[in-house]
Amino acid sequence: MSKKGYSKQDRERVGQDLLAVGLEMLSQRGLKNTKLQDILQAVGISKPFFYNNYYTSLAELVIHIINYEVPLLLQVVGEDAARQDITPEEKIERLLYRVTHSRQHHLFVMTQEEEMWVYKHLGPEKFATYQQGQVRLYEQVLSLWHISQEKCTPKELGNLILSVVLIYNSAARSLPFFFSEELERTAQAQVTALSRYLASLVDTEE
Repeated sequence: MSKKGYSKQDRERVGQDLLAVGLEMLSQRGLKNTKLQDILQAVGISKPFFYNNYYTSLAELVIHIINYEVPLLLQVVGEDAARQDITPEEKIERLLYRVTHSRQHHLFVMTQEEEMWVYKHLGPEKFATYQQGQVRLYEQVLSLWHISQEKCTPKELGNLILSVVLIYNSAARSLPFFFSEELERTAQAQVTALSRYLASLVDTEE
């Protein structure tokens, strides 16, 4: 398709479709099994139209898809944080369970292999911008959980969450000595332990 015949509103709609369709495909298939052409075909545009109007590469689109799901994730965290019928530990555990079992919740969380692929194809400047966005995400999560940054920095929170998620997503392929048949029990133990630790940092009201 050419740029001609597309209004500004049409291009904005297609841009949103790229993010929504891309998120659904990546969350269910993973990056390895998702080709750019799959997304473009589902949205109904050509590669030239994509490159001329939206992104320079699949890696750049992937980063924008991750950024696209950030407010969706924060909305869920905020809804859980406002609940009075569950404990702070349960609120934290619910997020950790979602990102660990991302496919069930239609979230895209990268594996170790996917992270390395995106990192290699992004370039330093775009990667630094992405990292800054991730720090802002973790800042907001800490705020919703009422955990001060003196007790846990946003980068520390990111590392803690990713340490659980990456083992769950990547262990079977990248850790040959890992007992994969115990993956679920291991992940649950890690989620429980991390939730308990983070809940101990919550600022309690006087």
